[in-house]
Amino acid sequence: MLSRAGTPEAASQIKKEYEGAVQDWARKLGVADPEAQLNVWKNRPKPSVYGSRMWMELKDSLRDDWTIEYCVWILERAPVFAVSTDPGEAQSCAQSIIQFLQRVHLKSPKVGMLCLALTSQSDPAILKVIEAVEKENPHEEVQGQASLAIAMLLKGLGDDAAIMTRRIDHLRRAIIKAHEVKVGDTTVSKLAMDEIFVIQNLTKGRTAPDVIGRDSAGEPFKLSMLKGRVTVLAFWHTSMRDAERGLGLLRKLYEQQGKRGMNLIGVTSDSREVLRSLRANGTIPWRNFSDLNGRIHSEYRVRDLPLVYVLDGERKIRYIGGPGAFVDLTVEGMLAQ
Repeated sequence: MLSRAGTPEAASQIKKEYEGAVQDWARKLGVADPEAQLNVWKNRPKPSVYGSRMWMELKDSLRDDWTIEYCVWILERAPVFAVSTDPGEAQSCAQSIIQFLQRVHLKSPKVGMLCLALTSQSDPAILKVIEAVEKENPHEEVQGQASLAIAMLLKGLGDDAAIMTRRIDHLRRAIIKAHEVKVGDTTVSKLAMDEIFVIQNLTKGRTAPDVIGRDSAGEPFKLSMLKGRVTVLAFWHTSMRDAERGLGLLRKLYEQQGKRGMNLIGVTSDSREVLRSLRANGTIPWRNFSDLNGRIHSEYRVRDLPLVYVLDGERKIRYIGGPGAFVDLTVEGMLAQ
């Protein structure tokens, strides 16, 4: 059967449908009572369904510049789908995107955001491809976006002095070359400055800021009240990508380690009404800061969700990253001491 080339109009419609479905779901979640809310929660729009539809529009047209924008959309909205491989396919959606970036779009003026979107993937080939974009792309703003992406990817290689120096060098290049380029509701310059702040203040061994605010019940609360205890500070939101999996990992950690003395404290900009309902029906059993104005997120320079900080009894940072095995192992080791 002959393949069918996709169109930007069809891709735009899929994007619009997904965003509308998520907005409708969030509205229902906010007004449902605790019993109905559990059912609403289980029926959130599935990014993989929309990601699969989007990929059908893109995969035979990846040589065309218009697909770059929607490749970014898949990587950002459906990251689990992006790395999965369908039966009969030789490679994943993400691998195909990386391949076409390297072979066809290396010098395109549109690939800056694609470089940044690829930082959510764990494929070791990505760093070399983005380094090639930084070196060979003739557009200074794209070079700057690639520099920012490289700095973010280097974060996963450790925190020794040489890597930190490389990261800061790339962040400075990003600020110089692409400082006014928009990334969502912020800019390359702001993201790069935040990354430099994180390197200087929020890396392993540093003392985490003492979060002060109110929990979902409206009670005053601060992190320093947990002095002497292992604490996991988890930033999340009901509408974050892959929310069901991320919150499932946190719930498993809470159930396994909470009884051993670990504190799991959430930070979210969801409304207190939503938080109270989700806690009442057992979906979110841990205590949460209600960060409606984003002050705590800003203090910790949080960009991607979910994000977890593991802190010792003196609020020293022992781990930063997504929920999962590394968080579990860090907490297990600290509790065993």
